[in-house]
Amino acid sequence: MFKIGLDLGYGYIKGVNESGREVLFPSLVCDAYPRMLTGLFGGGYGNIKDNLHLVVSDGSSYEIFVGELAQREGRNVSFVFDEDKMAHPTTRELLAAACFLLFPDGHVPVHLVTGLPLDQYSHKKDEFKQMLSKFNVTVRHKDSQESKRISFAKTTVFPQAAGSVYHAVWEERNKYLVKGSYLGLIDIGFKTTDFITFVVEDKLVLREDLSGTIDTGMSVVQTVADKLFTAKSGSKIDIPELMRLVDNGRLVFKGKELNFSKEIEDVKYDLAKSIKNRLKGAWGNEIRSITNVFLAGGGAVTLEHMLTDIHPSTITIKSPQFANAKGFLRVAEIEGRKAATG
Repeated sequence: MFKIGLDLGYGYIKGVNESGREVLFPSLVCDAYPRMLTGLFGGGYGNIKDNLHLVVSDGSSYEIFVGELAQREGRNVSFVFDEDKMAHPTTRELLAAACFLLFPDGHVPVHLVTGLPLDQYSHKKDEFKQMLSKFNVTVRHKDSQESKRISFAKTTVFPQAAGSVYHAVWEERNKYLVKGSYLGLIDIGFKTTDFITFVVEDKLVLREDLSGTIDTGMSVVQTVADKLFTAKSGSKIDIPELMRLVDNGRLVFKGKELNFSKEIEDVKYDLAKSIKNRLKGAWGNEIRSITNVFLAGGGAVTLEHMLTDIHPSTITIKSPQFANAKGFLRVAEIEGRKAATG
């Protein structure tokens, strides 16, 4: 069974399959429109991931721009922050787009492992798994005409930060999986920050009382940058320009460069401080029992230098933005081996 690990983040979609293919694109979807001049200036269709003009068929057919293309050429595009994201049509469209890129050629059964934030996992996982089990759409790339049928032979829904832990420790199990030790992980996402704690016994045992979700993430930086731009320019800014402003700290508007580098850095500092304070409140004196704290998620690299003082042994894991997706793939591999050995 072909295995895929997929992290359907509020800000970015991250996925990896058993062949080693990785995909990363913004969680943006909008209605498509004809692009008559595409390719005239070298845009072309060579990189399908950056030109996801898709035709989705699930009884009726409709066209959408997804990811980089929606960011670059979309109209009235925005991120979706609904808590019940699995019921939102955009989630299904992002799922279809990611699987179009990650599915193998031909009719091969697929095992998908994906996840939910910790605060949604216990009461939403069954509903999410049911949606995935019934998922059955055809996705065609408008320009290349490549088409794939997306459905799943098996699905597993896993807590998001727990996926990151599997990725963090698996290749150095002898180093980290010491019986009696505690492992903590902070997964800094776009909308939320998950934190999770395990005690190492004969297996990893979740400490639910030391795990949870903080309702803040890197989107705070976008929100403040949006307000700063409007206050300075008197105009609103669209999502693509806002994303560039957050990345670069500056933007040219009406021929003048507006520089918000210091203000944006201050917001990141305040966000990191807020996360640390909330974590110290949640972990309390138990933080002294934790052997290692891992940083994961899209915000890990950005806030790393502001979070290292949360614990004497704070480690940013490899490929932090892909931590959940790669951990989910590891879960699929473990389940596959268990099934093979009976």
